Amino acid sequence: MNGLVLDEFDREIIRLLQEDGRMPFLTIANQLGLAEGTVRRRAGKLLDEGLLRIVGIADPFKVGLQTVAVVGLKVDRGKIQPIATALSVMNEVRYVALSTGNYDLVIEVVVASNDELLTFLVDTLRQIPGINNTGTSVVLKVAKEDLAWEA
Repeated sequence: MNGLVLDEFDREIIRLLQEDGRMPFLTIANQLGLAEGTVRRRAGKLLDEGLLRIVGIADPFKVGLQTVAVVGLKVDRGKIQPIATALSVMNEVRYVALSTGNYDLVIEVVVASNDELLTFLVDTLRQIPGINNTGTSVVLKVAKEDLAWEA
C-alpha cells in the first residue's frame, strides 16, 4: 500500500471512480459532502501512490479481436521472472501472472483469429527459452468481467 492509509473518503472516491472513471470530481465531492479541491487532491494522491489507475478498456470481441485464450505455462523455475518480462512486452498478451498450482505462469492472449493464436503458441512462445509446456483454453464468451475491487 505504499505507505498511504486509506480512510472512508478515499475508499468512497475509489468506489465511485470504479463505477464511472469519468465521474467529475465535483459530482464525487457533492455525493461525499467534501470540497471539489479535497476530492481532486485525494484522487491525485491515490493515482500518484499507484493505488488507483483510470483506464479505458475495450471489449476485444467488439474491436475485431475474435480469439481470446488463457494459457498456462510450465517453465524452468529459475527463468520465471525473465519469461514473465518477455511475455509482458508482447502486444498479444494482455495479462501475465505468476501462479501456484498446475502452471508457473498464466497469461491471457488476445488475437484476431485462431490462426494467429496457433502462430503465437507454436512460433512465438517457442522463441522464449525455458518454457517447457503449455495448456490453452479458448474463451468462448465472457460471462463476467468486473475490474472493481472493494477498497
